[in-house]
Amino acid sequence: MVSLQNTVERTSIGPIPLEAIMSALMHLLETIHDDCSGITDSQKLFQQIDSFSKRIGFEFCSYGFRHHRSATQSEVRVFDSYPEGWMAHYGKCGYLDVDPTVAVGAHTESLVLWRDPALPKADALWRDAHDFGLNHGIARSSWGPHGEFGLLSFSRSTESLTPVELNSLQVGMGVLANYTHESMSRLLRPQRPPFDITLLSVREREVLLWTAEGKTADEIGDILGISTRTVNFHIRNCLDKTGCRNKVQSAIRLVMWR
Repeated sequence: MVSLQNTVERTSIGPIPLEAIMSALMHLLETIHDDCSGITDSQKLFQQIDSFSKRIGFEFCSYGFRHHRSATQSEVRVFDSYPEGWMAHYGKCGYLDVDPTVAVGAHTESLVLWRDPALPKADALWRDAHDFGLNHGIARSSWGPHGEFGLLSFSRSTESLTPVELNSLQVGMGVLANYTHESMSRLLRPQRPPFDITLLSVREREVLLWTAEGKTADEIGDILGISTRTVNFHIRNCLDKTGCRNKVQSAIRLVMWR
């Protein structure tokens, strides 16, 4: 990410004017293309996003990234600048399972305001967050083409978010969240599938895609105008080429990586 020296200069944490926030966000928007091609380290990318969050009035930043390794297994990475001990406490208490920003963020790309009365109840989480100095914050989620999920959060210890800030961040957090997610996906997601997709013939891909739709070998044969025996022949070839144990796993891998 290029330098943000020309964005908002601050001497304290707290609300700042709409014009300053939008100016900083537009600066970031103008440099996204160069930033995405220039960053090669995920921690360095996060540090730049964290630095930017401070320039628009926040003390803390976090970004969580989840991608699927298989149909049932996923990998999660979390980057944060929270007060020391908070994430360990968060994990120990199992707050990931009840965190309303995660629960709601997984189903919407709208801006999520911490402690919003409309969110699911999580009194213990918010009480403990307060004890660590985490009182006011926002979160915005993003998704990638292969099911990658990311959640970007900015927070601070004092001063509620003003209507002016929330208005500007409705757009600004969308820019930041998608920028962060696109860049992190490039750095954190495996660059190659666990098998060579090019080895699959067009017919083999068709068979697997219909399998992913829940079709039986007989049904696939009728759809493609080939015999059930030929369908099963293609499936066996697919298992050999993808290194999978069964046709369902093979179909899922194709869907995830095509």
